[in-house]
Amino acid sequence: MSTEWIRLVGKQWDTHPEIQKDLKNFNATWEYYIEDRPDIPHVMLFCKAGKVIYAGPSDGRRRDFIMWTSMDHWQKILSGEISGKSALMTRRLKFKGSMMTAMKYMTPFNIHLNILGEIPVDFDI
Repeated sequence: MSTEWIRLVGKQWDTHPEIQKDLKNFNATWEYYIEDRPDIPHVMLFCKAGKVIYAGPSDGRRRDFIMWTSMDHWQKILSGEISGKSALMTRRLKFKGSMMTAMKYMTPFNIHLNILGEIPVDFDI
């Protein structure tokens, strides 16, 4: 979960027409981190009108959503062993932000979680 990884996530996000359509009037910032690896910097995405306008290291701006879990659970989520939705519902993936908003935009949120798993991650760090 490096700066390069989050930038690739942002590029992949912008290729999904369903996200663009469903989030055309939506602006939000997401932050991600690995709770048991404080040595790995937090990364974030900022989307405006459904398009990613920033993907990189967390820069201190207000975050609408924060998602974090252990290295082991990130590996399982990103490999598809457990779905992002299942990880959220069982609290393996911790979430801070408006659950009501996440539920309202569940289709693009699920696509977003799938995108996280589409980008290769090196967990041997």
